[in-house]
Amino acid sequence: MRTYLFDASAAVQFYLPDSEKIKKTLKYLREQKEPRGQAVIFIPNFCIAEVFNAFARKLQEKKTTAEGYTKCLDAFRGDIHWGRFLYPYELNRYHIIAADRIIPVEHRLASIDDRDHLSTFDILVIAMACELAFVGRREDTFLLTKDRRMKRVFDELKVFDPSALMIPGPLGKVEKTRWIPPNCLYLPDTSSEHLESVLTRKPPAKS
Repeated sequence: MRTYLFDASAAVQFYLPDSEKIKKTLKYLREQKEPRGQAVIFIPNFCIAEVFNAFARKLQEKKTTAEGYTKCLDAFRGDIHWGRFLYPYELNRYHIIAADRIIPVEHRLASIDDRDHLSTFDILVIAMACELAFVGRREDTFLLTKDRRMKRVFDELKVFDPSALMIPGPLGKVEKTRWIPPNCLYLPDTSSEHLESVLTRKPPAKS
């Protein structure tokens, strides 16, 4: 069973895809859950509000019609009702603690590249993906996003140890393996064919 966590930018694409490529990729992912039953798909609870806001913004920007807006709302509400398709993932204290590890890396990258910082919500989404990987199988856990900045921070966490940048806290030393990021898929660069090859790839044999 594979675990997917969608941020708001990626979840919106289920209902208002920016391209046929993205639409095809997400159709493949939807089939992993229904009818194959090979996946569970989470969305952070606060991202639900972000999706509602994104729909309204697209209506205001005339990227959808009033009829399209209503259709998106109905479909999204149906998908989150009782976790029918997108299962709401509640924020907890471990995600907030993990943000202390992510923030120094995010600030370092933003400073180097002179770019806008991620929002606090974005940082918490990364923390939630890391926690899902910790309680499950890291190789079977995926974060999907349409935010390239989030993908870069996610990848940097895999190669850069933020320990030297962190201020010691009251909770004691936390093992370095606690919040190692799982897989991150940047939706615009991901095709259904690429996704299928990733999901069907056999793990390396143990020596």
